[in-house]
Amino acid sequence: MNYAYVSFEPILYLAILVLSAKLLGELFRRIKQSTILGNVIAGVVVGPALFSIVKPVSEIDLFVSIGVFFLFFLIGLEEIDLAGLFKVLRKRIFAGAAAGFLIPFVVGTIFAYSVDPNLVKSMAIASVIGASSLGVTAKVLTDLGKLKSTVGLEIFTLTAIVEFIAIIFVSVIIQINGTESPQIDEILWLFAKMVIFFAIAGLVSVFVLQPFFRIIQKHLRFQQVYFALVVGIILLVAYFAEISGIHGAIGALMLGIAVSRMNKEEYHEITHNIRGLGYGIFIPIFFAGIGLHFSTSFLNFPIWLIATYIGLIVGVKYVASYLAVRIAKMKPAKTVAYGVMSKGAVDLALMLSLLQFGLLDNDLFSLLVFGTLITMIISSVELQRRLGKTIHVKVGTNELALMPTYFRAVVSDSLALNAVGTNFIRASSGDNIEEFLKNEDITSESSILVFNKDQQLVGITSKEFINKHKSERKKTLASVMYRKFHTANPNDYLYSVIQKINSQEVNFVPVITEDTKTIVGVVSSDNVLRLLSE
Repeated sequence: MNYAYVSFEPILYLAILVLSAKLLGELFRRIKQSTILGNVIAGVVVGPALFSIVKPVSEIDLFVSIGVFFLFFLIGLEEIDLAGLFKVLRKRIFAGAAAGFLIPFVVGTIFAYSVDPNLVKSMAIASVIGASSLGVTAKVLTDLGKLKSTVGLEIFTLTAIVEFIAIIFVSVIIQINGTESPQIDEILWLFAKMVIFFAIAGLVSVFVLQPFFRIIQKHLRFQQVYFALVVGIILLVAYFAEISGIHGAIGALMLGIAVSRMNKEEYHEITHNIRGLGYGIFIPIFFAGIGLHFSTSFLNFPIWLIATYIGLIVGVKYVASYLAVRIAKMKPAKTVAYGVMSKGAVDLALMLSLLQFGLLDNDLFSLLVFGTLITMIISSVELQRRLGKTIHVKVGTNELALMPTYFRAVVSDSLALNAVGTNFIRASSGDNIEEFLKNEDITSESSILVFNKDQQLVGITSKEFINKHKSERKKTLASVMYRKFHTANPNDYLYSVIQKINSQEVNFVPVITEDTKTIVGVVSSDNVLRLLSE
């Protein structure tokens, strides 16, 4: 080989990019900000926007593209629970998530079209404005130990759906780009190709990849061979997605979702290895590569245009997230909204794809990146501040995040009578269990009071407790009830009632008058949480 004709500059660029991205990423992590933010700013600092040490040459773009594939594979593997998303398709959570994306999408499309009457480009801009990203939010929740709390799971679920909707929208827009007048059948065929591709990826992962990986693990001596095969499959799927007319990142995402259904041992092994390579090298290069394409030339735009776009990305996105949370009936609304509005990895990846496909020019790309970075900072800071000021009140198996002062005020002033519900089920201790369960009004939340022949309260139970004792189905309710249980007086303070609920297996306490021993109703965990969240 004649080394005189080989340029080693790209190697130097990659070295500088990796080092700066990792160092600034670590710095931002230490000041409790996202490492993604540090990676992007590293690209801005060493790139043409500031010191111009590194140039966005084609060799770096190749690494950036690989970084996108790894990123979306890991998003599908770790963040998108497709089975879980399908479970909420007909529920208020999906309606809220749809509103969280569609409100900024519609507003953004109208504004972008008024500036430049190109519908496809306007929709592309609006898609990234409406997108949310789990990465930053998940990091904040993990650092605070709130990821598996009720509020953490609510933020995670809602944001994941918004994220998935945005990815699909941008993929469709990229594919119809260049079509003079896209027909509805072409768009439907694109969706059909995605479904077909996902179905094939799912079938291959279950019936081909899983047995194949087991054989590799069993018969190959070196672990690195197994790891290399996984990497090769990711790149192959991205390639076949591209030649099939689907963005390679979507192919990697779908493969990640499919692989996430593997058994626990194989899942953890793949996740561990790919995370190491992806977040160790390729993904930081990808985010730093975004910084390389960033330019301050967007400041040449009119002030009103810059302010409006920032307002859309930050303000409208927050309002839409807040409305989404209200529709989904999640609490506390403002805290969850700051989590849902979060931007990060997905938004930046989608923007770079739109730039590469000519749907964004460099100036507008830089403005959108700038707005996204502002939103990342605001959402992470506010989420940390608000979660740090909340306590998680546990009532039975339910949980609610509240301000400590508000919680103290409510439980100090409220009586059991304020949270009493009269919607409970009366049953007889001699009732056959199978016959009793055929009652259509019995749900998992039902409070069941069991009486004897003299109409004295002798036990309490729940559908969940009954179902745990399936072997007793032929017997009577007397065999599946709690004979020792707490009761409350209508004038007991709510604080003591909450303690009683938390000290037993069922999520309710019967309320009985002290003098006449009349049953007033029940205080259930749902009733308490409803009172606290009003």
